[in-house]
Amino acid sequence: MFRRTPEEPAILAARAAAQRESAAAEVERARLMAQLDREQQEAAAEHARRQAIADEQERRRRDAARRVERAERRERQRKARAEFAAKLRPVLPLLLINGGAAYAQAAYAYSEIAPAAWNGPSRVAFAVAFSAALESIAVYVQWHAHDALMLKAHATAASLRRAAWLIAAVVAAINYAHFADGIAPTSAAVAFALLSLLSPWLWGLHTRRAQHVQLLAEDANLIDDAGVEFSPKRRRMFPIRSLMAARWSIEHNERDPRKAWEGYNAERAARRAARKDKTNRPTPDKATGTPAPAAPPVRREPVEPSRPAPVEPVTPVREPVRPARVTARSLTAGERVIAAHTAEPTANHERIARLAEVSVSTVKRHRPRPANGSAFTPDAAATPVNGTPVPAPIAA
Repeated sequence: MFRRTPEEPAILAARAAAQRESAAAEVERARLMAQLDREQQEAAAEHARRQAIADEQERRRRDAARRVERAERRERQRKARAEFAAKLRPVLPLLLINGGAAYAQAAYAYSEIAPAAWNGPSRVAFAVAFSAALESIAVYVQWHAHDALMLKAHATAASLRRAAWLIAAVVAAINYAHFADGIAPTSAAVAFALLSLLSPWLWGLHTRRAQHVQLLAEDANLIDDAGVEFSPKRRRMFPIRSLMAARWSIEHNERDPRKAWEGYNAERAARRAARKDKTNRPTPDKATGTPAPAAPPVRREPVEPSRPAPVEPVTPVREPVRPARVTARSLTAGERVIAAHTAEPTANHERIARLAEVSVSTVKRHRPRPANGSAFTPDAAATPVNGTPVPAPIAA
């Protein structure tokens, strides 16, 4: 009842072949999956390597950019410090002088002006504010004088400098009165008074230097040089002549020491010759008014000069001279206007302008005028202008 039906050998063989193919496919699939995993791992490793290289390059680029930026920042800071030092160097003595004067004014305000009933910090603050206000007046006026001179307002700069000197003298008197023993001078009184008085002078030095630099930047010829400067040895050997030669160079705007020395000596020799010639002239007789006879010339025996040896004439070798090229000169606008007027004396200005190929204003400026002096009369005489010959007429 339950007997197994025997299968055919062909079916069994086909089934076995299918199983073998399935196993082989499974093995191939496993191999391909393993190969795919290996390739993916290799690709991931390559990507990681490339990413690491890119990250390293980016890090190096950022480091290089930061180094360049730091170098540029250091260079800017160095230039800024150099510019600040260059600006501070000329005015540093002035700031020190003003600081000393401000200390004297603060001491005066603390002991003489600030109320004694105030506490210490209040009196110090009042003294500092008073000294800053008093010192800023002179500094402000001096700065305006400096600015006016840099803007070439010389009259304004001079009046402001005088006002600055007056303010500095008043402040110097305050400092002197505070530190002096009555009216007798003391070291502190003289020192602080001089500090206040030296401020306008130092400002003037700085202003003149800045003006000199400005004139050099604009045009060196705008600077009025004080003549030439001779060597110390020449000044020791010829003190008076060196002084007069320097004076001559200032008068003649000469900057070369050699040319100034030669020019002054030539002028000096000319003056001496003129005085000698004037001295040798015969003076007129006061009684008759006739000039006195000149002294007879001294007769000297002629001395026969020795004959020099004959010299063979030498013909100089000259380079060939190229003849000048003859080029035709084109007529100027005035000559074309005169030629057109000569051709048609009765034509109006527009006709003359078309013939001469110039503007009407040029015709009015260069066309010969009639006897009445009007430049708007078309029938002017055919005469030359300013003695210029009338050129050949232009064909219409």
